[in-house]
Amino acid sequence: MRKQILIVEENREELRKLRKLLSSEGYNIMTAMDKETAIEICKNLDIAFILSSTSILDLKKPLK
Repeated sequence: MRKQILIVEENREELRKLRKLLSSEGYNIMTAMDKETAIEICKNLDIAFILSSTSILDLKKPLK
């Protein structure tokens, strides 16, 4: 089974580039553009690794 990576990125173009790069290396890629979506994905799937900018997943900030 391929490892699942979650990419959390607000910039749609950067998200597309990262998804293309990592999927070409054989990884199964999930994406989210905000913290709330990322948390829901993690609750429902077995994610091996999360790639994110530090600002978007600032876990000290409460969810909206």
